[in-house]
Amino acid sequence: MGKKHIFVLILRYVILIGVVGGIILGILYFLDTRETVTYEAPHPAVVVQQPVRATIEQSVVLSGHVEADAMIPVVPLVSGTIMEYPVKAGEYVQEGDLIAVIDKRPYEQQMLQAEAAYLAYQSTFERVEGLFEANATSRQNYDQAKAQRDASLAQYDLAKLQLGYADVTAPVSGTVLMAPSAKGSVGSSQQPLAVIADLDNQVVRLDVPEKYFDLFNKNRDHLKATVSRPASGTISPEASTSATIEAIAPYIQPESKVFEVVCRLEGSLDEFRPGMYVKVTVVYETWTDIATLSQTVRKVDGSCYVYDDATRTVKWLDMKPVVEDDEKIGIPDKYAGMWFVVDGQHNVFDGQQVTVQVRRESEGATQ
Repeated sequence: MGKKHIFVLILRYVILIGVVGGIILGILYFLDTRETVTYEAPHPAVVVQQPVRATIEQSVVLSGHVEADAMIPVVPLVSGTIMEYPVKAGEYVQEGDLIAVIDKRPYEQQMLQAEAAYLAYQSTFERVEGLFEANATSRQNYDQAKAQRDASLAQYDLAKLQLGYADVTAPVSGTVLMAPSAKGSVGSSQQPLAVIADLDNQVVRLDVPEKYFDLFNKNRDHLKATVSRPASGTISPEASTSATIEAIAPYIQPESKVFEVVCRLEGSLDEFRPGMYVKVTVVYETWTDIATLSQTVRKVDGSCYVYDDATRTVKWLDMKPVVEDDEKIGIPDKYAGMWFVVDGQHNVFDGQQVTVQVRRESEGATQ
């Protein structure tokens, strides 16, 4: 191989290496001079809202059973076989309506005997009285005859009264809750023939824990109650009515540490009957025109976040509510004009910039 050929071959390699080196230097220069692009995560989206002026009621929910204000047992004052028993449970009776008739025959005979004895003593008294007025008998005989006549008259009146008791009548108007007897059975004072109640006057007697005693008594003129009958599937829908606090016991029961509160049901009571299980919500304190927020604005630890328009950041706030119920919290007036994060607060941290997705100036209004 000639020297010229070797020289040409070396020259080719040198040129190739130079070209490759130039390409590499060009690539490095391009990479070194291009603008660096970095990824920036978007700010968290939040929903903010200002507090709404509203009313917060503090209450306690208790359970109890409906009772008729007065349940009157109709007890016969004489004993005997029941000859008539027209009353039925569920019927409405007026005062004086017939409930039952006790066998009158023994009491009729008793009355006839008492009448005969009275007539005999009355005749004797009239005869002795005539002799006494004629000074033909002593004062002692006169007084004795008069006492016997008066005693027999009392027995006669008692016999007539007992005969009248054989007709057992309703002492008050109301609905018959129970009619536990029957025609042919024996009526006596040991068992009522009926139980009558006025269903237009029903109450619930509540056992309230001792810790509410001072609150209830301090606010007794402002207590409000609602009585609710829980629903039972589709068969028995929920029903509720208002009630007034009629009485608060002035003492604590030492065994159970409760005190009794009597609530009188108001309005239409067609859906309530004695014995029904009910829940009673007693409102013992009311705050009106107070700045409120939903309970959901708070995190698990009770804190919340407020939004700063100037910096577009959120600020952590450990705020103590003035008052609260199951749905709302009442906040101090100094926070009333602030924007609170009501959605998205669990995904931000103190001082973080955020994007306001929805701004609510009042409940239901957005912009």
